[in-house]
Amino acid sequence: MSLSPDFLHELKKHFAGDIRLDAASRVLYSTDASIYQIEPLGVAIPKTQEDLHAAVELAAKYRVPILPRGAGSSLAGQAIGEALILDCSRWLDSIVEINPEERTAIVEPGVVLADLNRAASKYGLQFGPDPASAERATMGGVIGNNATGAHSILYGMTADHLLEADVILSDGSLAKFGEWRMEDGGWKMEDGENHDPLTMIHDSINQIRTAYADAIKQHYPKSWRNSAGYRLNYLLPWSPSAPPQWVGHVYPADLRPSTFNLAPLLAGSEGTLAVIRRAKLNLVPKPKHTVLGILAYDSIPAACDDVPRLLEFHPSAVELIPQMILRLARGVPAYASQMGWLEGEPSAILVVEFSGDRPEVLKDRVAQIGREAPCKGNLSYIAESPEDQARVWNVRKVGLGILDSRPQSARPVAFIEDCAIPVERLGGFVREVERILKAHGTEGGIYAHASAGCLHIRPILDLRSGEGTRSLRSIAEQVLALTLSLGGSMSSEHGDGIARGEWLKQTYGEEVTEAMRLLKRAADPHRILNPHK
Repeated sequence: MSLSPDFLHELKKHFAGDIRLDAASRVLYSTDASIYQIEPLGVAIPKTQEDLHAAVELAAKYRVPILPRGAGSSLAGQAIGEALILDCSRWLDSIVEINPEERTAIVEPGVVLADLNRAASKYGLQFGPDPASAERATMGGVIGNNATGAHSILYGMTADHLLEADVILSDGSLAKFGEWRMEDGGWKMEDGENHDPLTMIHDSINQIRTAYADAIKQHYPKSWRNSAGYRLNYLLPWSPSAPPQWVGHVYPADLRPSTFNLAPLLAGSEGTLAVIRRAKLNLVPKPKHTVLGILAYDSIPAACDDVPRLLEFHPSAVELIPQMILRLARGVPAYASQMGWLEGEPSAILVVEFSGDRPEVLKDRVAQIGREAPCKGNLSYIAESPEDQARVWNVRKVGLGILDSRPQSARPVAFIEDCAIPVERLGGFVREVERILKAHGTEGGIYAHASAGCLHIRPILDLRSGEGTRSLRSIAEQVLALTLSLGGSMSSEHGDGIARGEWLKQTYGEEVTEAMRLLKRAADPHRILNPHK
């Protein structure tokens, strides 16, 4: 497929930004951070909101597939495809407003999360979800992926903080996704406006709420940390579980049944429902003080077994770092010099963070987790100063980069790195994953968000060999079966994309999958929004 001359002629006439059709640009945009490569039809870099609107309007007119893209840091292939790439990261990067009284921010899709947090920090605020890619991830991508991070047990996922969004629908019309309320037997937007282009989406949602509610409640994964498919449960609204230390009074997915919000549908939708122009986000207060405790364990499963006990002390984060990453970090001079806090060579460590107003209370809580069960994990270090804590977190945050820096042809591969398991079953899950990897003659990096039951697992495989690609498929199928048997989800923050889109029917069953198809058909009847995702 190629872009028609008529489409290009009109686009160039109404577009002030860059249009790139050369081979080099198409190759540059053919990859993201996944294992896949697909060359796009071309690249359009909008300079203004009018550019973005014109591109979508013309794409609708000529049935040209489009793919909105931010930093391209996606791990499952959702930012690549045979489509016209709309790169919003270069110019559509304005923080429109920060309202410290309401604790909200309005941003364009190209705003980098770290830049938003720097601006919000002047008011003692931040965006709650904190993916490790925050220094480069754009808010459009954060929303598209339904990103979260180390502090998800406090703040949940991006869907829980997306209040409203100004969007462009697949027919090129403008709309606002926000809260709807029941009035006189019908549903109306809270702002009272009547958006005719939303009729198909609105009708599909009414069908989902009336015909599929029971199936959704029966078949959704038991883990609240779930980004697979669409967020249909927020339409009811309902959640199978909630972040254990949720900071708000009411978890957003358990709000009044007389209302629902369209905006969370965009979280995790990967650009397949609408193109975001601006988003209104909830902000949370920055913690005044934090203290870290480092607990050492003789195995990764033993560390995971201890997480439910640690959650009883109400930490703000519990992160797993395995021996593999610790050894690799010690081999890099820039990181080795920051690792004076690490004693010996434990098989795994848990970084347990406490946050609050009184540092002496936080330090006592750290000491208590070591006294409570020293036979499970040895409390080897307490990091009190911001500098000491930064050194610990730096090693955790560079884990992915360190793993990926291996010069060998067999490398850590991202395809099962997004599983989320109910935390009480995490130790058993890890034991079985280690058995699966061993049966395939390999090992993998296992690290990250133990507090939320989400471990990033990267098997080391040589995908240039037939054996490596066969192992990838076999490991994926076995881990899928294991994850679903434990009530978990294969996608918990890195999305479905190409890597995990095929697992949706097995995850949800035919009935809920059909409800998702119903929404997609309503929002994108001609399948031009990030097709095949």
